[in-house]
Amino acid sequence: MTSRPATAPGSLQSARVYITFRCNSLCGYCNVWQDDKFKGYHELSLEQACQVLDQLYGLGVRYVDFTGGEPVLHPHIDGIVQYAKSLGMAVEITSNGIRFAKHIETIVPYVDTMNVSLDTLKPERYREIRGVPTLDRALDVISRIGATGSGNLKLICVVTRENVDEVADLLAFAQDNRVAMYFSTMFEYFEGQDTVRDVNRTARGLRLIEQNGKPVTDRAAARTVAPVDDVIADELMALLYQPFAVLNLHFRKYAEALDPTAPTDCYANKRILTVGPDGRLVLPCYHAFDNSLEWDRDLAELVRDEEFVRVRDEEVGHRKECRSCTVFPYIGLSFSYRFDKIFLYQALSEEIAKLKSRFADPLHPRIPLNPADLQAGYEELEQFIDHGLPVPRPPSSPDLFYRFEVTPTGIRSELAAGELSLAEVLSDHVHEYCWGVQRSPHVWIRLLYRDLMPLLRRLSEEGRVLQEDYERTTASLYETQQAWWMGYLGRYFTGGEAIDTSGPFEVITRFLLRTNALLPGGPQSDRIRQVLLHAGCVLGLAPQTLAPLAVHDSFPESSLIVKHLLLIADDADLPHYAALLPAAAAKPLHQVTRAPGARHDAPTDGESGDAEVLRLLRHENGLDQATAERLAVSLRAPTTEEWRAELAARLLAHELRTPHLVRRRGEALRLRAAADPGAPVPAGAGHAREAV
Repeated sequence: MTSRPATAPGSLQSARVYITFRCNSLCGYCNVWQDDKFKGYHELSLEQACQVLDQLYGLGVRYVDFTGGEPVLHPHIDGIVQYAKSLGMAVEITSNGIRFAKHIETIVPYVDTMNVSLDTLKPERYREIRGVPTLDRALDVISRIGATGSGNLKLICVVTRENVDEVADLLAFAQDNRVAMYFSTMFEYFEGQDTVRDVNRTARGLRLIEQNGKPVTDRAAARTVAPVDDVIADELMALLYQPFAVLNLHFRKYAEALDPTAPTDCYANKRILTVGPDGRLVLPCYHAFDNSLEWDRDLAELVRDEEFVRVRDEEVGHRKECRSCTVFPYIGLSFSYRFDKIFLYQALSEEIAKLKSRFADPLHPRIPLNPADLQAGYEELEQFIDHGLPVPRPPSSPDLFYRFEVTPTGIRSELAAGELSLAEVLSDHVHEYCWGVQRSPHVWIRLLYRDLMPLLRRLSEEGRVLQEDYERTTASLYETQQAWWMGYLGRYFTGGEAIDTSGPFEVITRFLLRTNALLPGGPQSDRIRQVLLHAGCVLGLAPQTLAPLAVHDSFPESSLIVKHLLLIADDADLPHYAALLPAAAAKPLHQVTRAPGARHDAPTDGESGDAEVLRLLRHENGLDQATAERLAVSLRAPTTEEWRAELAARLLAHELRTPHLVRRRGEALRLRAAADPGAPVPAGAGHAREAV
């Protein structure tokens, strides 16, 4: 099977634009000012920069990160940023803040993320780290940006041996200023970068030995320290649930598992373009920059250039220096394309960050939190992910999210317990990222922070829910997230039978019923109740416990809920679950009850939207693996997100046309649930509400 080229139209989604290589800092951990290869570049005019942005947009790029050097040293940075935003791009910019004050009004309102670097609060140490005595300017800019109320400011602290003793003070500063601070360990991308170096050293002492224009130093063999220092990592992990602290769990896990003998799954020039100050494409990336293509043609032509393709396919991730690289901006994007343990940690990080920034942090310090208990809960979850889940093998194609195998009765993957259908595999791969995978714990938590909590906050602002009740619910979000993950992994993931879900289920049940009890009557509460019902049904909580959450009007997730119930619910409970759901959505639950062995009609071509997919779905049991993989890849063709969502919905509808087959695929899951001390008893046996 041949895979889709990595630079097929639409696959390039992000761009790192090094708008200038000039900088007014001399940071010891950065090589841009130390290496002659970054000197003397022409910089784009405003008109040229807008042309580059137009061409990036034409390639499918919808996110642009303006960096450097120091971006505000470019004379037209204001207009460039504003033009990128006018195209509809998500815009991020990173500055040291030294000369940013005069750009606050012309840049801050036009960016989605405004990063300011801050590694210390001590003037002398600031000078030692950054080589310039300008801490006061950076602090002034931070204060002034915060005063705008833009809400897009993020501080970036690179934690090294030189400043790890200041972490608590830096966090207190962030909390006092009510601004998020991202604590990052150091990216390792050139030799000796495990520590901050003397800023008086010259590039001659730092440059890698070169032969034929390519670095030949074996950094993996030469490295004497781990990429993430254990002391620093432990210090940062203690901040996981602290207000206004931002951590990337997935970066930590990636660095811990780094194999310097294996190629790196880097997305430089695959999904992320690196653009130099004069518009050139920097190859293979900024950090290993020793090659480039001048901007003398449209970027759509440059990404098809023979040299670009050669570097992308033969060098990116395969060089010796690539194999021990921890540069998160390039490697991090790859985590969204592999449904594995790193992705699970990415989902956890994203959820914690959103629960903090949107709900918990604005209420700090009023809401009570117990960081020690939360840390213990996270460590239990981490223990299971690290050691209870299998280590999935790489997929057979780089265009697939996970490895799957066709068996005589269905399809199996390594993380999902039980069997999958071809329709589910295809539905997962319709989406651009793993965020669309059906059987993943992140699916419900997204509804929690996107729908439920914003609506509950609105009700509190309108006086229809007491503010103290909203705050109490917010304080329980982290515990609810942990319980949900443990409950979902216990129900649906390989190895989950080792989890005692009784504790997590009790936490979730308490959250669902207490939140529902807060809701006023009327349509304002309908969506919240739908999200609550979703959680209870997917975990298989007893239907009589969920009776107060019954929803009779159609809602988007009802079909997915029905599928989960077909997989895990006891036969006797199916009619009772059906009574909680809209009648049309619940139809497959009644069909299984009435005629367990009956087949039902498959959708017509018009319902499916793809004749070949439909034909093969009708004869799924005779499907071979190569055909299944080819179909999964073909559905990733560039298209609109609306089309992807529509096709995924149709594939799910197709699967529910034969509910007895879904039921058969869940046999192992139901056996697990029956043996689980946390499993609900059949309807009518009495349970739950008193225990809550």
